[in-house]
Amino acid sequence: MVLNSINFYAEKNQIISLIGPNGSGKSTLLRCLCGLIRTEKNSVFLYEKPIESLSPKEIAQKIAFLPQFHQKLQGVSVQELVSMGRSPYHKSGWILTSLDKQKIFSAMQYMQVEHLKNRPLEMLSGGEKQRAWIAMVLAQDTEFILLDEPVTYMDLRYQQDLLRVVKNLKAHFQKTVIAVFHDINHAIEVSDFVYLLKDGHIHNAGTSEDVITEKNIKDVYGICTHICRFKKCRRRVVVPAEVDNF
Repeated sequence: MVLNSINFYAEKNQIISLIGPNGSGKSTLLRCLCGLIRTEKNSVFLYEKPIESLSPKEIAQKIAFLPQFHQKLQGVSVQELVSMGRSPYHKSGWILTSLDKQKIFSAMQYMQVEHLKNRPLEMLSGGEKQRAWIAMVLAQDTEFILLDEPVTYMDLRYQQDLLRVVKNLKAHFQKTVIAVFHDINHAIEVSDFVYLLKDGHIHNAGTSEDVITEKNIKDVYGICTHICRFKKCRRRVVVPAEVDNF
């Protein structure tokens, strides 16, 4: 997907959601923001510095990126995976410092995977694997965390657990989280700011109240929905309209 006329800004200690149909450019934008996809010169800035002026290691000390599809690592234990999060801070070799060990242990403990530390990744369930990968991101200890559809393919319990983790990354760790969400309701639940993408450009940006409207959803997704408020629900919920109402 080619992005056009993108104007994106992220403040500290925010949760920013990217939503839009498949092929709208969400994952492409995420990869541009962390330097994995080259853009026009001096178009992405990290603390007022062009991202192309920074080395991959310097970027990795500021931005952690977790893609939707993880690399298959055979025979790698949970602890070994989480330890990889410390690689941007190593000049050479894999000798762990006391700080490294502290970050690794804290990340595993927080993500509740310390009891799985010696288990190979291929022996974990989908939810356990996602927790282990997020623990690696936490061990990396960056100010910005980029997540590409972190709760996709998870069952309802793991979805809610991981959404809680996303919110806690901001609340307890003061991280800035930029995440792609397939489910609009997940974006409503966690976001401070939302970017709605369509065909490689930003269709709308702002708070979820301003951006996630029935009109915008119809314009971008091409479907009719109702945005409902239920007595037992703390937030708005997007519900597809009945087929007869199209």
